[in-house]
Amino acid sequence: MSRKQIGGEVPMVATEITQECIYSGLFGSLDSSRMGIILEKITDLADRKQISLVIIDLGNVEAIDSSVAGHLVKLGDVLKLVGVTPIFCGISAQLAKTMVTAGVNLGYYITVRDLKSALKKSLELTNKLIVSSDEIS
Repeated sequence: MSRKQIGGEVPMVATEITQECIYSGLFGSLDSSRMGIILEKITDLADRKQISLVIIDLGNVEAIDSSVAGHLVKLGDVLKLVGVTPIFCGISAQLAKTMVTAGVNLGYYITVRDLKSALKKSLELTNKLIVSSDEIS
């Protein structure tokens, strides 16, 4: 799945990175109507692929408001209810301030600094290891 035109550009890209995990990168300025589409697309993809983890990367998000911050919690709640663990990453200091000011708490979810940490966490949660080619010989 990639960006598509649905009443305007949907600011996300999503792709399967392992059999158990999909990556969803959000970008640009998010609003409530776009977040509704994003929520639907991510949950549909998770259901269709039967995955157990979703990495939600906010590293390229320029701005959100309190309503959008609340939608992120809804996304996490929906994913948890269907048995999918969300991993949020890339939350900038400005986004964090907006979320805290709005009373949004992602404390119930795994949050990590960046995509590299999210990938590492996803592999850890699915009992996978990255082995260098030197270690295989």
